[in-house]
Amino acid sequence: MTDNPSHLGATLQDFLDERLDAARQAEVRTHLAECPQCRSEVATLQWVRDVALKQLPVEDVPPALAARVAAALDVTDKQTARRGRGRRAVAAALLATAAVVLLLLVSPSGARDTLPDVVARDFAAYRDGTLPLTLHTSDGAAVERLFVAGGAPFAMRVFDLGMMQYQLVGGRVHRLRGRPSALFVYRGPGGRNLVCQMYEGQLADLPRSDDVREHNGITFQVYRAGALTLVFWQEGTVVCVLASDADAEAVIQLAYAKAVKV
Repeated sequence: MTDNPSHLGATLQDFLDERLDAARQAEVRTHLAECPQCRSEVATLQWVRDVALKQLPVEDVPPALAARVAAALDVTDKQTARRGRGRRAVAAALLATAAVVLLLLVSPSGARDTLPDVVARDFAAYRDGTLPLTLHTSDGAAVERLFVAGGAPFAMRVFDLGMMQYQLVGGRVHRLRGRPSALFVYRGPGGRNLVCQMYEGQLADLPRSDDVREHNGITFQVYRAGALTLVFWQEGTVVCVLASDADAEAVIQLAYAKAVKV
């Protein structure tokens, strides 16, 4: 969507998302008070956003989806420019764009990754240096304080795994599929990373696992993604997960050692 001298075009989306500075936001409000066409565009954009929020969880838009939406908006702009900027043309174009956006959001090609997929991606991002830790320390209590200060809505535990040859590296306040997550990392033999996350949820939210274990009355669901092993278990209202590219059985034993029955 592009601006023209009379109407605000793409600026309206920035206005709705509050990405403009205070002075520009005020200018847009003044313009909307005087421009029926832009008010109609804002109402339609607001409708699109409201419907999307009701249909989807709160999470970052995948880059590929953002690119597809941008391409759809560009096509709509060109079509609208050819038809003229009358109110009916603008409304029709925006509604067409809304339909395209919603189809992209719910289409099979845009299907959401599972939680194990997202955790595996977080592990890879940390390993590759694109998911930095907020605090680097071997002090578990300090990492716990970091999570409290970051507003984590649940109690978390950062255990000392030194007896199992894993040293705490640090942690960060994270988000997992839009929900708050406490993420902390250990480093083990051979420099292997062990990434732990804790978040409010239920094991029932996870896809079916072909490897389900029981240990000390706790159920563990095991997933594999290439060389990566992911072990999920429930502690009260919190789900815990360990992810590592260490030996699979060793990762499962670490989960057994860390898990607490609530």
